[in-house]
Amino acid sequence: MQAKFQSGVVATAALFLTSLSLLPAGAAQAQTLKLSTVVPEGSAWMVQMREGAKEIRERTDGRVEIKLYGGGVQGRNARQVQRKMRTGQLHGGAFTAGELAVFQKDANLYSLPMMFNDAGEVRYVRDRLDEVLQGRLEKAGYVTFGFAGGGFAYLMSNQPLASLDDFNGKKVWTPEGDEVAFAAFKKLGIAPVMMPTTDVLTGLQTDLLDSVGVPPVGAIVFQWHTRLKFITDLPVAYVYAALLIDGKAFSRLSEPDQTVVREVFGRVYGNFDAGGVDENLEALDALQESGLELVEPDEGEVAQWREKVLESLEEEAGKGIFDQDLFEQMRQLLAEYRATQAD
Repeated sequence: MQAKFQSGVVATAALFLTSLSLLPAGAAQAQTLKLSTVVPEGSAWMVQMREGAKEIRERTDGRVEIKLYGGGVQGRNARQVQRKMRTGQLHGGAFTAGELAVFQKDANLYSLPMMFNDAGEVRYVRDRLDEVLQGRLEKAGYVTFGFAGGGFAYLMSNQPLASLDDFNGKKVWTPEGDEVAFAAFKKLGIAPVMMPTTDVLTGLQTDLLDSVGVPPVGAIVFQWHTRLKFITDLPVAYVYAALLIDGKAFSRLSEPDQTVVREVFGRVYGNFDAGGVDENLEALDALQESGLELVEPDEGEVAQWREKVLESLEEEAGKGIFDQDLFEQMRQLLAEYRATQAD
């Protein structure tokens, strides 16, 4: 009886192995990549990312499944997501500038406060340094698909902010973990309040905050504009985002499937990047139409703000918060571009 049972087990195992050999190549190695973001469900970003995920599933015959978790349900900030990536609960996520330094210290370079004056300056620098920053993220162990520029952030508030005196007693939001922005505010004599992006609306509703630095698109997507009245007409920082996937998780995909994921998400992020600046300007117009008032900053003070912020950035670079040589390279590129515009 025992011999007959063992014979039956062997036959069953052989049949199972034979059936696996008849499955499409890679079907037994299907992989699910779980990605997190604070962007709300139903937003244009989530819609396009889900379309991309669907295309990846179809083109890989189901071997690659992308699961997207929006609204911060799998992590309210980059460090929470990173911890889950280390334990395998998540495999990546979409992160804005300010958060990217959690994964590679120089990845926030373009978002340093008050570095750029307009989109032309940004494009000149990005055309020459994007490959460098993406390479550093990849070397740190993260697969990326390009940067998606979102235009500039502006200070938005409940009271007009035109001079440093106007900031007295104000509770200005700084993204949790963004030490560079925190130091810049402190240099200006402003006491910033750090909190996760997911808590900002509640902060505005409960008077824990009365001012935020945010791109107009973000103010609308997160509904922060419903609690704000004024926009200071001065670009304070360039805002961009990147999708990062843990390199080890990505390496478990077959090479053809990796190619598909890179192609699809590269195209999606390329589309985000191509339309980001214009969409942000349209959102700025929409905010004014909805009732937010544009405030002109004191011209005599703006140059002083830039000087103090630059001093803060040089101090942070000296501490090794980001690569000082790369910072100087960006400044040189800006000087080159501005010289051509002055001719």
